Amino acid sequence: MANTVKLAEQLKKLNELRGPVPQELRDRLAAQNKAQQAILNALKEGPKTAPELAAAAGLPADKALWYLVGLRKYGKISDVVGRGDYPKYDLKGGEAKK
Repeated sequence: MANTVKLAEQLKKLNELRGPVPQELRDRLAAQNKAQQAILNALKEGPKTAPELAAAAGLPADKALWYLVGLRKYGKISDVVGRGDYPKYDLKGGEAKK
């Protein structure tokens, strides 16, 4: 219990020194979360290619690919073996509607 109180005090001091998170960073994080959620929502319909996901999320292809790499790295989505020019992506565990 004493360690928890001490840690809380240290965090409070650190936050006072650092100051509030700049609005620009909060806005950027909100935009990233919105884009990632749009991609995940599109994948609920089934596996899709990067261009399909970019269109569904309203993102340029390069940004969509950036988010896809991150979502795959952190285990939210997986590659689906398929035919065609582009690999398809799906929710991890194939949670899409079948």
